[in-house]
Amino acid sequence: MTMTNRSSLLKLTDLVTQKHFEEVPEDIAFCSNIFMVFGLPGHKLKDNPAFWTKKSSSYELTITRNKKFEVPAGCYARMNQIFIDTEVRTKNTNVIDVGRSFRDYAHKLGYKDGKANKELAKQLVNYVTCSIELNITDHNPSRIAGVQTMIAEAWDFFFDVPNPDQLTMAKGKIILSEKYAKYIHNHSVPLDMNVVRCFKRNPLALDFYRFLAYRNNELNKPISFPDHLLFEQLGVGHEVHKVTRSRLRTILKFVQLYWPVQAKFEDGYFELCPSPPAVQARIPSKSPLAIINKICE
Repeated sequence: MTMTNRSSLLKLTDLVTQKHFEEVPEDIAFCSNIFMVFGLPGHKLKDNPAFWTKKSSSYELTITRNKKFEVPAGCYARMNQIFIDTEVRTKNTNVIDVGRSFRDYAHKLGYKDGKANKELAKQLVNYVTCSIELNITDHNPSRIAGVQTMIAEAWDFFFDVPNPDQLTMAKGKIILSEKYAKYIHNHSVPLDMNVVRCFKRNPLALDFYRFLAYRNNELNKPISFPDHLLFEQLGVGHEVHKVTRSRLRTILKFVQLYWPVQAKFEDGYFELCPSPPAVQARIPSKSPLAIINKICE
């Protein structure tokens, strides 16, 4: 490892382990924002393992499932995740309203009635009941660094998928953990659900669009780094770089039809320049986050 790479890694380690996951300076190309490494599995995991780990040269991310459920995976899990992040960021609360029926919730995410409903509900439960852990590779045997948090502290759903029209007198709710909600509020940005829905069957596209929108947030100067680091953050293996580069270029061109993000792949590097927000008409609120610590009756 070169001295430059060593220095960058130590900066990354220090930044990730700061209290409350503080903002990352814009000159750090390989972003330590936990959302930039919080990629879910692309597909359902075989044999329902208790946890799933994603590794890179700088970190190890582990998602642990609730004993009754599964590790969240696939497009439906990502759609739930994006919706929850946007709700926290725009409504300034750790309480997520999921409606009085499953149809109500599914329509919030842009789904029509159909076979998707059951899997969407299943992945919502998988996601809000799991925990995440990020361990940093410091290459120093005397130092251990990382962060860990639950997604939610409480959940109360009224989902009856076989009868999606059934209504209840109360609304279903998710109470996110205070730590996780604060992190969402401080670091996330709303995404354009029109673009999101176009990628609802493409996990890589959802992850890449999310990366672009989050990394562009408050970016004040161009950043450029070897594109294999981007592939690493997106959880793509080294053996398929040529295929991944081609897929991401296609995804980027499609995103740029909706959002004039200034980004490109060139000569083995990925470059991102300051661009307008992914959602210009829906500016995220800057009011303080209102935390509710118990489930509403």
